[in-house]
Amino acid sequence: MRYHFRMWRTLVLSVLFGLGFAVRAEACGPRVEIRFYEDAGGDLFEIVNKSQEEWSLASLVLTLTGSAGRLVFDTADGGLGASMHQPFAAWNGDGEGDVGYQGATPVDDGSEVVALSFTKFGPGKTFTFVVDVDDRLEDAFGQAMVTDAEIAGASGAARMVKAGGEESRVNGVFLTRGVAVLGGGGLCA
Repeated sequence: MRYHFRMWRTLVLSVLFGLGFAVRAEACGPRVEIRFYEDAGGDLFEIVNKSQEEWSLASLVLTLTGSAGRLVFDTADGGLGASMHQPFAAWNGDGEGDVGYQGATPVDDGSEVVALSFTKFGPGKTFTFVVDVDDRLEDAFGQAMVTDAEIAGASGAARMVKAGGEESRVNGVFLTRGVAVLGGGGLCA
């Protein structure tokens, strides 16, 4: 009887010990995070390559269609947006932060999609752009102020590449915290 107890205890401890390693394992594969920040001077989108391996972000499509707030880009006076507008403006990093920003599709007033391209957006690098985003809901905050809950349902799609030519596509949806996680890969061994 005592032998069976030790055998079960050893088995249970082995399983728990093994699970402990699985919990601490890092995510592998391509991973990109997009963060949305509401700001009176123009809303910010921060894109971070969170890949643990050498995946570079080659292109990213941000789509507001499907968002809870029925969001649109407000880039010109008048149109679908409310009050203050802010045209699209990108901030390319300097030196080590340079992501090789190639450009973006035109962001017309009332549009819901922007596509960006890069040449050297490696792991750990960040890219930010500003553009006014307004909702099309009648609520207490008004249409000019977008909450994290209103961007929920907007999405991102990225094309990731490795130096050897390997390619992967990752997708993700904004949740109620104003963050979209694209990809995430499996767990490193």
